[in-house]
Amino acid sequence: MKLKDWFMMQFDGSVDLSIQPLPLDYKVQDWELILSSNQKIKISEIISRGPLILVFIRGTWCPFCQIHLKNLSEWATSLNEKEGNVIVVSTEPIHVLKSWLNLNPMNFLFASDSTLELCQYFGVRIQPNDFAQAATFLIDSDLTIRLAYKGKRTQKNFDEVETVMKQQIFGSKG
Repeated sequence: MKLKDWFMMQFDGSVDLSIQPLPLDYKVQDWELILSSNQKIKISEIISRGPLILVFIRGTWCPFCQIHLKNLSEWATSLNEKEGNVIVVSTEPIHVLKSWLNLNPMNFLFASDSTLELCQYFGVRIQPNDFAQAATFLIDSDLTIRLAYKGKRTQKNFDEVETVMKQQIFGSKG
């Protein structure tokens, strides 16, 4: 385990065990996401180009989320070569995401869920704080969740996403 992964595991208290995200093999609704560019796009449009890795963060203000976003950026470069799509969801308004992205460019898309409806639907909303618990969902071409986990993410989680993509998603096309 890398030192930065160990650090996050020791000090990030982001997991609320009482919160239960959507389960594996659940077929999600075709949500319309509002990207930081103000563009609206449906999940079905995204997954037509490959599986979607939907990553919920507490916010760009969160130091643990910032560390994770840097790790995710490194990993997303190789993932894009494998036809995967990464979208990070924050409950922050679009103007806050844009400001942060101007200072911290990333190689994946950001979506705003300032209404908290998407967080509520996916079962990752933390109340009364009204932000998302750290969580990741891998959604395949028929809107089915193939991988779901909450809390801290490490290289092991990234490797698991790639394995599931290869075996369950791309394997079914071959």
